[in-house]
Amino acid sequence: MKMEEQREKNPGRKMTINDVAEALSVSASTVSRAISGKGRIGEATRKRVFEFIEEHDYHPNSIAKSLAQSRTNNIAIIIPDVKGVVALPFFYMCMCGVNEVAQVRGYDMFVVSTSGKDTSHLKRLIDNNKVDGMILGSTYKDDVFASFLKSKGLPFVTIGSLNDDEIVQIDHDNEGACRDLTAILLSRQWRRIAYMGNSKELLVDEARYRGYLKAHRDIGIEVDESLVFRKETSESMLRGHVDELLEKKVDCIICQDDAVCNIVLNELRAQGARIPEDMRVASCHNSKVLDNYPVSVTSLRFDNTEIGRVACATLLDMLEGKEVARKTLLDYEVVLKESTK
Repeated sequence: MKMEEQREKNPGRKMTINDVAEALSVSASTVSRAISGKGRIGEATRKRVFEFIEEHDYHPNSIAKSLAQSRTNNIAIIIPDVKGVVALPFFYMCMCGVNEVAQVRGYDMFVVSTSGKDTSHLKRLIDNNKVDGMILGSTYKDDVFASFLKSKGLPFVTIGSLNDDEIVQIDHDNEGACRDLTAILLSRQWRRIAYMGNSKELLVDEARYRGYLKAHRDIGIEVDESLVFRKETSESMLRGHVDELLEKKVDCIICQDDAVCNIVLNELRAQGARIPEDMRVASCHNSKVLDNYPVSVTSLRFDNTEIGRVACATLLDMLEGKEVARKTLLDYEVVLKESTK
């Protein structure tokens, strides 16, 4: 019996996930994956599901949720006060993914911007019972925000890894991605591969650097520490190291992210170096920052909207009392382009 016929015969009957699946000619599990944000599903199918359930006002478990008087049906995503051309798109895409799942599952999303190590805004939200849970949008060594949320006992998940197995973490497999990227470059008999970062505080840099080291260890090659720069905080310092690497005639420079890569590429161009003839370059990220560079750049592709979806779905599962994995690593793709030919 078609869904429309069922609703005509029984007007009070509520739509189920099976009704949605039948109407769209897909499986119930496909609809579930679209709603939860978990698992592989095509973007076109996900869009069809969301458009349909919005049109038919389908909100799974909304009544059950509203019965819990202490529930606010609000969650918050915590992001640092950033202005960088790489960081801003990342957090925007994460927030889109979080909001997508939150709306479908009957929750509203607050965005909280933090400054430095100030936790006062988080404290007000928790003390005034404004949110049911939080998503920590970035992670650092000795993370004060994670420690604060843990001490408060509020359900939360992190986008990014932490050295704390008691905290639920959703992350890209940054170590595996950088290991694979470095291994591909090493397989071309390039042995002098530099690594350039700009922070030892970001745990994402720790993971990517571990991948770089592991790729060398896997084939018994010792890393030349004089080719590793990980704590350069200024553009002038990074540019100076690029000049140094040009003089050393290294085979390739792997950049921690596209912000670093952009500086590297601009300095190489300023010095008249040709890519890839005089220097090869790769980035451990794949944002639109490098799209307008004359040479396409080898990079790692991560789905930043998907990580937001999975983080939100995991948090909401926790709020509903479901068992969740302590750590989830999302997949990646190594994208080989002109800059490493």
